[in-house]
Order: sequence, then structure tokens, then C-alpha cells
Amino acid sequence: MNRQTYYLIADIIHKNRTWIKVIGTEKLVEMRILQDGMLKPLLFKAITLKSYREHYCFKRSCTWNINEYDLSMGLLALCKKDPSASERIKHDALTLRDVEYIIEKASFGIIKLELDDYEY
Repeated sequence: MNRQTYYLIADIIHKNRTWIKVIGTEKLVEMRILQDGMLKPLLFKAITLKSYREHYCFKRSCTWNINEYDLSMGLLALCKKDPSASERIKHDALTLRDVEYIIEKASFGIIKLELDDYEY
């Protein structure tokens, strides 16, 4: 995943949030990947999300770290589902629904952002 797309996802979540906000984008999260029969530790940047009000079963102040690797897998799943998404990614024109789908896939179905583009 390129840097611009990573920060675009965080920016879209921050601007259109309804119950969850972006706390940070620079946290490093350790992840282990199986390689050559051994678990190798890797560091990935993570988007840190925090609920700022209660929503469904999530209490206020729940925090999640969505790492860059899982976001890349979410982007890949989006491109498989919607072939036109690859063009939107190239032109930095992701929609709210694209970002919701990416985060849902990256969080293994746990987080549903429910973004809204209303004005304050």
C-alpha cells in the first residue's frame, strides 16, 4: 500500500466519522508472519481507531489498531469485488463505501464504520 492511500483512508475516516475517530496513524504494531517454516516478526504502521461514544456492543473508549498489512488485504478484497476500485485507488478517489469495506475486511468483520458525509 502506498503512503498516500494509507493517509487518505485515515483522512476519510476522520472527516466523515459517526461513532469512531482516528487517534493516530504512526503507531508501529508487531505482527508475525510464517516464512520458511518460522514465525518472523515484522513491524507495520497502524491506524489507531477509538470509539468516542457507545455503539452497539462497543463501549465508549474501545481502541483498535488496524495495521497496514491488513489494510492492504482489504484493498485487495475491494479490487476483487469491484474492478473499478483500482482506478479510484490510483487517482486517490476512494469513496466512503470503499473505506468502510476496507476497514471491515481489515478488522475481520468487527468494525463497521457507518461513515456519513453530512456537514456540521
